[in-house]
Amino acid sequence: MPAQLSGHAQQDTVEQALLDLNARLSWRTSVPIALVVALLACVLWPHSPHGLVVAWSLVNWLVLLSRHMSWQAIPKNRVSTRQRLRIAQLLSLLFGIVNASAVLFFPDLSTINRFIMTLVLAGVTTGGISTSAGHIPLYLADLCPAMGALMLGWAVVPPVDQDPWLGAAMVAILLMYSLTTLSLAKANFQGFKAGITKGLDEAHLNQQLRAALNRAEAANAAKTRFLASASHDLRQPLHSLSLFFATLRLQIIKPDNLTLLGQIDQALSALQSQMNTLLDMSKLDAGMVKLDWQSFALAPLLDQLKSAYQAVAQQKGLALMVSCPPDLLVNSDREQLCRVLRNLLDNAVKYTSAGEVRVHASAQGDQIKVGIEDTGCGISTVHHQQVFEEFFQVGNPERDRENGLGLGLPIVRRLSALLYLELHLQSALDAGTHITIAIPRGMRSTPQPPPDPNHADAPASLSMCRVLVLDDEAAVRAGMQVLLKRMGCEVLLAASTDEALAQAAQQTPDLVLADLRLRGQESGITAVRLLRQQHPNLPAIIITGDTAPDRMRQVEAAGLTVLHKPVAADALMSAIARSLDSDAQASPE
Repeated sequence: MPAQLSGHAQQDTVEQALLDLNARLSWRTSVPIALVVALLACVLWPHSPHGLVVAWSLVNWLVLLSRHMSWQAIPKNRVSTRQRLRIAQLLSLLFGIVNASAVLFFPDLSTINRFIMTLVLAGVTTGGISTSAGHIPLYLADLCPAMGALMLGWAVVPPVDQDPWLGAAMVAILLMYSLTTLSLAKANFQGFKAGITKGLDEAHLNQQLRAALNRAEAANAAKTRFLASASHDLRQPLHSLSLFFATLRLQIIKPDNLTLLGQIDQALSALQSQMNTLLDMSKLDAGMVKLDWQSFALAPLLDQLKSAYQAVAQQKGLALMVSCPPDLLVNSDREQLCRVLRNLLDNAVKYTSAGEVRVHASAQGDQIKVGIEDTGCGISTVHHQQVFEEFFQVGNPERDRENGLGLGLPIVRRLSALLYLELHLQSALDAGTHITIAIPRGMRSTPQPPPDPNHADAPASLSMCRVLVLDDEAAVRAGMQVLLKRMGCEVLLAASTDEALAQAAQQTPDLVLADLRLRGQESGITAVRLLRQQHPNLPAIIITGDTAPDRMRQVEAAGLTVLHKPVAADALMSAIARSLDSDAQASPE
């Protein structure tokens, strides 16, 4: 429960709201009341001295104007709320007395004119319930003068040509009327006070919720920074190890050693896969996943996934079946949809120890429904929402790394929102799992001619290529040097921006491989910018282990090619070849 405001603070706020309402409505009702005074003057004019009628009217109008001017003249910052409330009561009392002084004309009026005056003054008094919000002390300042004067007039001044009991009856009627309006005023003020108090509680609750949201956002930002920092620090030695391993593999040819190297490679691949999963989450958090919407056939994509998991399923003795009509087209991003389906199929195969895994697709209206069913362990109903949360894994309390990090389904959830996919989970313990994805249906387009093989991209040769490696980690520089020399490159090494500029001044590099985050406040992006001032259009690749969303947006804004540590040898070679080839095409001379 949220902490409540103190009674004194609530009372002060209610009184302030009451004063604001009274000041606002008192001015709005001034013109109607002035017209009422004019109406009473018309009633009095034929029966009373004209000078007294004019004087009475002018006094009433003057009091109305003075009440408005008083609200304008009272400085809120110098007068307390309680004092302003007492001033409002005095002003209302003054107006009530002046208004009720019309009863002094009772002896000159006929009975019917007295009735008219009574109705008018009673109506004005009833209207005071709205201007005072029913606040009893403020309303009594309006009620008592008018009703008291009317009851006194009917009791003291005998009726003209009427039964003597009429005066007593009018006094009783006015008394009951006064008590009734007083009761209505009390109920009105209770409702007014309850509304103000409720608004205060809601505002206080909203403030607490806003503070809690700010704390949650700060905690989430801290988590993202922690994951980015941890990812960067872990990727550095892993990247160095990957470079040395790639070089070592090129030199060892004995079968026994190759088997050992294969096991090491498998361990490195698993660790790299987990690091890439963290990177994927960071990209989604940063909103950096760019979508390429297109219509394409779903069957080849499902066949590709079947081929990728067929061997794993056969090793576990599972039947992997895929059923998809060849004419089904979906409208989506091919790469990201493949990731969604791959994660779901990976889970189905991983958590099914016997039986089968079925993937089937069908058209339903403007959607393509893809179902992935398995006969595995299933998921308890209480965990249906949790399985889509980060780092949650059913049946893996010991956090076995072979079961991943628990980020597959969270990535599926986020990508489904980006791709406008409808995700539905049906599962129960020991009863298998059935996940259905609804994908927007695609439209058949005009067939495009096949690409000309004579214009296919050909990787540029790395022979005699001079590469400047800028990294503050000595192990990374050493690993890069060994691997790049093995590829036939000439290598220049630099640990800082100044060293890189000095090296480039002596020998012009063909390409720069720069770490994103260097020592101190130095950045690979800034270093590349300075190097390009020396050598315009110098090809450059940023290699980073950082996954922080803001840093990734910086790289994207700089328009630089980025590779994420650890980088496989073939991926590094391909990236270098593409960069050199792009530069050659941009500079044909």
